[in-house]
Amino acid sequence: MEPNFNIDRPKVSDEEINRHKDFDKLVKQFKEKSLKQAQGDESWWKNKKVQYSTVITGVTVICTITYFSLFKNQSKQKNTHETLITNAAPDKKNKKPFINAPSQKLRVPYSAYKINNANGGSITHPSSSKISIPKNSFVDKQGKDVIGDVTIEYREFHDIGDIVASGIPMAYDSAGTHYNLESAGMFDIKGSQNGEPVFIKPEKNIQVQLASSNDDNRFNQYYLDTVAGNWQYLQRDDAKPIFTNTTKAPTLPPKHEDLSKSSPKLLALKNVVEVIIPKRIDSVTTLYTKKAAQLPKAKEPLKPAQPSKGRPTFRLDGSYNEFPELAAFDNVIFEVGPENTNYTQEMHEITWSDVKVTQGPVKGKNYVLNLTYRNRSEKLVVYPVLSGADFAKAQSSYENKFGEYQELVEKRKASEQRLMAEMQAKQDAYLAEQKKKREQYETEKAQLFAKYDVERQNQIAGSFKTMSNSNRAISLFNVSRFGIFNSDCPHKTPEGNSVNPIFVLDNKDNFISPDFIYLVEHNTKSVYTLSAQDAFKINYRPGNDYTICVFKQNKLYLCSKTDFQQAVASGTNKFKVKSLAGESENLVDFKKALEI
Repeated sequence: MEPNFNIDRPKVSDEEINRHKDFDKLVKQFKEKSLKQAQGDESWWKNKKVQYSTVITGVTVICTITYFSLFKNQSKQKNTHETLITNAAPDKKNKKPFINAPSQKLRVPYSAYKINNANGGSITHPSSSKISIPKNSFVDKQGKDVIGDVTIEYREFHDIGDIVASGIPMAYDSAGTHYNLESAGMFDIKGSQNGEPVFIKPEKNIQVQLASSNDDNRFNQYYLDTVAGNWQYLQRDDAKPIFTNTTKAPTLPPKHEDLSKSSPKLLALKNVVEVIIPKRIDSVTTLYTKKAAQLPKAKEPLKPAQPSKGRPTFRLDGSYNEFPELAAFDNVIFEVGPENTNYTQEMHEITWSDVKVTQGPVKGKNYVLNLTYRNRSEKLVVYPVLSGADFAKAQSSYENKFGEYQELVEKRKASEQRLMAEMQAKQDAYLAEQKKKREQYETEKAQLFAKYDVERQNQIAGSFKTMSNSNRAISLFNVSRFGIFNSDCPHKTPEGNSVNPIFVLDNKDNFISPDFIYLVEHNTKSVYTLSAQDAFKINYRPGNDYTICVFKQNKLYLCSKTDFQQAVASGTNKFKVKSLAGESENLVDFKKALEI
């Protein structure tokens, strides 16, 4: 039989408590029950090492410890306070943070306020929440009064979207039963001076009047002990309805991409990074390529060759003005190349009416001899050759010219390397400037977006002013220490059906291995953090509405209410998710996607 969780149980009178304070009777009943159970266990009697006296002694120790623990708690605080141990206790082995926000893009920003410690003061948050701070409320880590201004950082969480974005665990165990907390409003408050934390003086309390959208009388107040990893019960939350005139909902600031387009400073920096500097780099490349092309080019001299044995040759009379490399050789003759398949000995016997020499297939090495006689024309690939004294003379001239040619080649090479070094130096300077400007652009953009996120979140919080009178309330918290406070109602963990989900992107075989999974139960407004140790097992109540939030490498994917219902109705463990990426991955659009 499952235990009932009765948060409205009547107070127990002191007379009834005293009537049941019979410790001797408790010990006697415990001994009799333990001994009876042990007698029925044959394996217990067979174990010679276990003695009855040991059992009795152990029972007495256990009961004594239990009694004094209970007595200590009662003497420490008259009212019964529940301590709620969260499932997400600090993971010392893996060193995961206790509060682990799944995405920085969805992070709920703090609002910062200045308060002079000597004067105290009052803060009104855009949500209509108020923080009242008495005079001289803060001390430093040595316990000394803080002198001067204290920075109060404050943020609120009002719905399931805020809770998912916060990474704050909402689960706890009580007497072996798993529960999850439904929040009617949660806030995080901290104080500092010059970057050093300050503390609330023991005899002082800060009063926080938390504006809430829920005035139901079923919530308790809790404090999150992040060191012990547990929620601590404070008291019943007696939320008071408030009545104000409704106003038109505020117009939210533009999205990130619109901010980038509307900021003259960002646009100017982006233009420098993406347009101006790349053009400068291109112009440097063009300039030095042109300079390199204008360097004097050395022309390699034609190396003389001797006739091949058995190959036919031609001797031509005429001018070699078009081929000065040939004019450098006296008595040049042409050797018919072996690639000519049309050559016949008959060609030597014809007196050709027109003979022309044109550039051959291999420039500087061979030529094409164009022969014409009446209607007949022939083309022969020929090679210039020399023989005897002519070859020796040409070889000597070639060697001298080749030496000059090599000197010119080395000189050009050195000039090209110098130009390349100059070009690279200028390009590196532009690239360094581009990197600096890009970093400046990213910094300016991040600062602009951060300011935008605070303004956007504050205006979202300001939408509380537009809620109807019946749905607005104030919860009064007396804060004696900084941290996270919550107005919560516990719900038992769903036990209807269960499934180990597989997440598929857009109905394709593109599976996602999650880093974080949050199951949102819309009916109870609860957020369940699923653990990889349990293979992200999902327990759900048939008929209720659920959304699954999947985070992978800081990217968000959603399985909508409709897709969740379709998956469980078909009996599959494959859940279709859609990406909520890019500029749309912000807290406002995230809440729209959650359909809240």
